[in-house]
Amino acid sequence: MSCKTPARTIFDRATRQWFLLALPLWFLTVPLKAEESLASFLQTAEAEHFDEPLLLAQFSEFNESLDAIESPVTEVLDQLDTISLDRSLQQSFTTESFDSRAGTQQPNNFTAFPDFNRGIVVIGEEAALKIGGFVKADFITDFDPIDSVDSFDTSQIPVGAAERKNSRFHARSSRLSFDTRWKVQQEVVRAFVEADFFGGEDGSNGSLRLRHAYGTMGYVTAGQTWTTFTHPSAVPQTLDFEGAVSNVNRRQGLVRLDLPLGNWGWSWAVSLEDPRIEIDIPVGVTGEGRTESPDVITHLKLERPRGDFQAAFVMRELGFQPVGDPVITGTAWGFNFTGSAKATEDTRLYSQITFGEGIGSYRGSPDVVSTGPSSAAILPMFGWMVGCKHVWNDRLTSNLTYSELFLDPIAGQDPTNLRQTNYLAVNLIHNPVDRVFVGIEYLYGMRENQNGNQADATRLQMSFGFYLP
Repeated sequence: MSCKTPARTIFDRATRQWFLLALPLWFLTVPLKAEESLASFLQTAEAEHFDEPLLLAQFSEFNESLDAIESPVTEVLDQLDTISLDRSLQQSFTTESFDSRAGTQQPNNFTAFPDFNRGIVVIGEEAALKIGGFVKADFITDFDPIDSVDSFDTSQIPVGAAERKNSRFHARSSRLSFDTRWKVQQEVVRAFVEADFFGGEDGSNGSLRLRHAYGTMGYVTAGQTWTTFTHPSAVPQTLDFEGAVSNVNRRQGLVRLDLPLGNWGWSWAVSLEDPRIEIDIPVGVTGEGRTESPDVITHLKLERPRGDFQAAFVMRELGFQPVGDPVITGTAWGFNFTGSAKATEDTRLYSQITFGEGIGSYRGSPDVVSTGPSSAAILPMFGWMVGCKHVWNDRLTSNLTYSELFLDPIAGQDPTNLRQTNYLAVNLIHNPVDRVFVGIEYLYGMRENQNGNQADATRLQMSFGFYLP
């Protein structure tokens, strides 16, 4: 028995066979895109002349399966595109001047600004905001009398006090910061704000206190930040909030010009800064300290891969006005030579020498002292510091620092005035996981008065910290 198949039916069957053979090749050669999906291709094919019920059912089932696969794949691709765009925008706000010293997050460095390249970053088309900071809990035990219970301020060691001990738990060192950046004519502008909780009286729960609030555009910085007289990268990493007695750690209002000098790592800065002064008013005299002109500060810095060094100079005018009399003024000055360098790949050394006249307030001592019932004198000072950081392994580091501060024995001073103080700190810090640290630190300090009487104090401090990502 024979039958004749219509030409149209033969053509349709041939087309279907070609389509089924070509389908696997299409899988291998055509990339999956949201706008050219395989499901769309099958829907087009389904609308053609394939009118056999079984084949149409297979196409429909296959099309539904592809929809289920294509949707999450498309979402993942869209997310990857968004992440790639965010990273590109974030990198566009990262600059050599703002971030060259940051690199990856430096663990346990309490003077460094948060790394802008990682963590909580809010990114827009024209601006980016990094939220940073850390939680730091300090557990303190004093074995000798000291009036500064939240930080180890050795100038607050009482001489001749009765024996006593003290325990103190607080989280006042915790910080919160906002690093905002945007572009002006393709140049990145920065505004940085940071606060801690060391406001209020010593021994209290503390209140929010401004640490940094400044903006930088080009070579100009204005606001409150580290004084040009200090060198933050040469500060040893102590768990204690106070730090070495000769270390200049003052933050104050300023306007500064920073200029690079060639391509060898040299830079120069000059600034006008807030002229805060500390005056020990003579007994029987009433009056107030006056700040009639800003402090003028300049420094020259060299930054190289294995170390950085800085020489800073300050010139200032000190003023005092007795009630009903004109202002009495005097000139003060000071130098600060600082540096840090790698001794080995695992060991970094720090050093500092500070000296001058009338610059005690840059380190928590008087600028002017009383020398009699109606007289006073500008107070000379000299301080030095050495420190060392050693990395034992990926999770364990140690820091050691020793510092001394001397104030001249000017005749006529109160015999209980500060003459000399020193500071020793040794710690061991463990980072069990990323952005978490726990450390223990031994502290020793001594105070000597102008009359030669002395007292010392020892403290043991344990700290737990959690960095914001």
